[in-house]
Amino acid sequence: MKTENFFLVVKFCIAPEAEAQVLRWLDGGHMAEVASQPGFLWAKRIQIEKGYMMIYGIESKAAFDSYENNLQLKAKFARERAPFEKHMKIERFCGEVVAHA
Repeated sequence: MKTENFFLVVKFCIAPEAEAQVLRWLDGGHMAEVASQPGFLWAKRIQIEKGYMMIYGIESKAAFDSYENNLQLKAKFARERAPFEKHMKIERFCGEVVAHA
């Protein structure tokens, strides 16, 4: 079994009027499409006090960099997100795993 050595976290808040639409987009394929990229091992969405977090477990920084440099895929996601982007606040951060317990 492969181990995640890198993570991508996307934290987002959604205006109530767009929440159902955003969640349909995520559950309707976006989350699975990101998780199916080479080197991505899994994805989870967590509801937090003021929104949600998507957490992606990734094999390596190289796999993450490859995903980040896929301009065609990034453009596709931007087009899909455009109808409700004005209703969202998104923060992204990523990093390498430095310890496993």
